[in-house]
Amino acid sequence: MKSMYSQNEATPVLQPLNQSRMPEPSVSIRDYVDLLIEGRKTIFIALCSVLLVTTVYLVLAPRTYKADALLRIDKNKALLSATLRSENNQAPAEAESPRAQREVEILRSRSVLGKVVDNLNLTIETEPYFFPIIGETLARKHDAHDGIADAWWGFSRWAWGGEKLKIAAFSVPDRYLETEFTLIALEAGRFQLLDPRGDELLAGQVGEVLSAEIGEKTPVTIKVETLEAHPGTHFELTRRTALSAIETLQKAFAVKEVSKDTDILSVELKGRDPEQLAKSVNDIAAIYVNATVNWESAEASQKLSFLESQLPIVKERLEKAEQGLSAYRQQHGAVDISAEAEILLKQASDMETLGIQLKQKYDEQSQRLESEHPDMISTNAQIKRVNNKLAALEKRIKDLPKTQQNMVSLSRDVQVNTELYTSLLNSAQEQRIAAAGSLGNSRIVDFAVTPEKPYWPKPGLLLAIAGLLGLSLGSALVFLRHSLQRHDNYPALLEYQVGLPLFAAIPHSKKQHKLGRLLGKDKDNGILVSQDPLDISVESLRGLRTTLEATLAQHESKVIMVSSPAPGMGKSFVSSNLAALLASIKKRVLVIDADMRNGRLHDTFSIGKQPGLSDLLSGRATLGEVIVSLPDVGIDLIPRGNMVLNPAELLVLGELSETLEQLKSFYNHIVIDSPPILGATDAAILGKHADATFLVVKEGRYTAQELEVSARRFQQVGIKPNGFIINDMKEGSSYYPYYGYAYQRADQEPKDESSWSDKYQAVGDWLGKQLDRELLPVPAESDERV
Repeated sequence: MKSMYSQNEATPVLQPLNQSRMPEPSVSIRDYVDLLIEGRKTIFIALCSVLLVTTVYLVLAPRTYKADALLRIDKNKALLSATLRSENNQAPAEAESPRAQREVEILRSRSVLGKVVDNLNLTIETEPYFFPIIGETLARKHDAHDGIADAWWGFSRWAWGGEKLKIAAFSVPDRYLETEFTLIALEAGRFQLLDPRGDELLAGQVGEVLSAEIGEKTPVTIKVETLEAHPGTHFELTRRTALSAIETLQKAFAVKEVSKDTDILSVELKGRDPEQLAKSVNDIAAIYVNATVNWESAEASQKLSFLESQLPIVKERLEKAEQGLSAYRQQHGAVDISAEAEILLKQASDMETLGIQLKQKYDEQSQRLESEHPDMISTNAQIKRVNNKLAALEKRIKDLPKTQQNMVSLSRDVQVNTELYTSLLNSAQEQRIAAAGSLGNSRIVDFAVTPEKPYWPKPGLLLAIAGLLGLSLGSALVFLRHSLQRHDNYPALLEYQVGLPLFAAIPHSKKQHKLGRLLGKDKDNGILVSQDPLDISVESLRGLRTTLEATLAQHESKVIMVSSPAPGMGKSFVSSNLAALLASIKKRVLVIDADMRNGRLHDTFSIGKQPGLSDLLSGRATLGEVIVSLPDVGIDLIPRGNMVLNPAELLVLGELSETLEQLKSFYNHIVIDSPPILGATDAAILGKHADATFLVVKEGRYTAQELEVSARRFQQVGIKPNGFIINDMKEGSSYYPYYGYAYQRADQEPKDESSWSDKYQAVGDWLGKQLDRELLPVPAESDERV
């Protein structure tokens, strides 16, 4: 009775389900968690890499300090002069409103910062030559109180900490602005200055004013105020333009209002020299406050000058009016002004004043409006009405007696000039007080102090960001790698898509990974069954052996062929270890390395590859010469033999069938390690002589389409593959819990796993079972998959 899996009969296999009715696999949170756990090494490496780069940056990055001061912007203090600027002794609306935003622009102006650049000599930049990469960090670690650090390894050219250089004056021709000069410290407080080409310009003593001609109208002039360094230390010296220094200061300078409508400004400056920063901020604040005081004082002085120029004129007019009135009274005696005349005089004065105001209003409107505008027409009409009333009053005044008319006119001149002169005197006195006691509209609340700690870099913040970035980058790499892999995550669904049953899912073995790296280098064989019989992968292969013993029990000799869609899937691993497991139950097993192109079983078993199958089929060796006994494993092996150019022709013409029949009479099992089916036709030729054919695919290296195409390639030559095997299944895969169990001996110490890991595994198993129930329908005839 022949087996139901004989290659000469139709092998019952599961037919692919209707794609429209097939449930689509859903992606759960557990799948993502499993994927992240599987890629924990990648995430850890990415995290460590980012943290390492951040740590290096924290160590090597130059320190940036920040100095700040607080300014208070008050309302306009020159209110004493408000009577001359607006009506009813009220200050303009501008003086009462917050001026913070305008003052910010003034603080950032070139007029303020330019004075700071001049006062602190910021157009001259000096910096020691530090050793590349680590020199500045080492110099920063040196305590300046310990003096000047000694040069490392005799490199006296570079500065190692504690060096000081202060330039009192340094001028160069215009063409050498923004160009680097070199200053070299010498013995006994002397120095040497080199031009940008490295030629010596001058040499001298600290404190001297030195100059050198370089072929320009303006010579190079320098005065070194302080120089503390070992002889031979180099400094970089640059003379910048005033505009460039101001722009650099503006970039590092920030002014902002502490909170809205408080008129409290925070003045901040960032840089690398903490002492220089504090001086610069205080200088900026002082220059700004003094400037506002000067502006207010200048305004008061200008107004006082105008008032003082008008006082003699008004006084002279007043004296003339008084003299005229006195002379008229002496000539005509005391003349009383009647009540009617006083009323007419007051009304005429009021109308005249109103007329002047309306004319001023009309002139102001004419600058903005056309003559046809309603406002212009209304003002013009008012002027006409006032003029008419004034003309009527003057007509009534003319009806008075001549003496009273003259007295009214002279008295009015005296009264007007007296009031004007008095007003000018008051205003002049107010402006004198304002000019003498003007404090401006700004106050310094807090002066800047020398910062003790750097503002940047911030280790805590950067390490936190680096940690998040490292975890994100690692996770992204894991998901990217997963998306680029070619695989189908649900083997059970894959069975229905391809129509082949899954015979085994072999977990990843760390021991086998080490054996693979030692392949061909170690005298011991590279069989996992021999090296670690309790490995989790070996347990899965034992399950495959049990299944094969049950399904192939009807044959006296069983030829098992193991192939794969493409190279690198692990078919040789499955073939060699399956043969060793079959031999462990007292079976006579022969392994044939039928991959005459790239077979490696001779390296796995640490034997020579000559002679072998290619020599046997070509007639260069006999069967007895090519069979190698491996007593340590308990199997026999036929290696691939010498390299040939026509392996497919040898399989057809080399009496393979007779050779296998001869071998069947002696061996219980013959395991053939064939080439990949999609890469060569050898597997299709060998499959005709096999009792069972299996396809090995590696997790992450296959797709359902590849497996289906491989199965069809066998079917085209009349071969029905029995099933497929998933190899190297990574821990953390979505279907790993179903196949990833290992049974340990009682005396073997188990792995130390935390309680949360056990709980996670239990929850994962439960979720996996629920998912399997939802996705996998129960077949009508389950015995067809056996």
